[in-house]
Amino acid sequence: MRLECPYCAAKVSQRRNREGPNFCPACRKLFSLPPEHEVPPWVLGVLVVLIGNWQIMLHTTV
Repeated sequence: MRLECPYCAAKVSQRRNREGPNFCPACRKLFSLPPEHEVPPWVLGVLVVLIGNWQIMLHTTV
């Protein structure tokens, strides 16, 4: 995965370290990435139910 250093904006080609800081070889600084915001599973469940109901309504109105 390619990361971007927040200090020098260099593209860093290394594995993303989720448990600690990453190292930029260009400016030789450690940096941490902001946490990723994952979609909660209940949101996906609600979307599945809504799409299912919409599909049922489309087929019953015809």
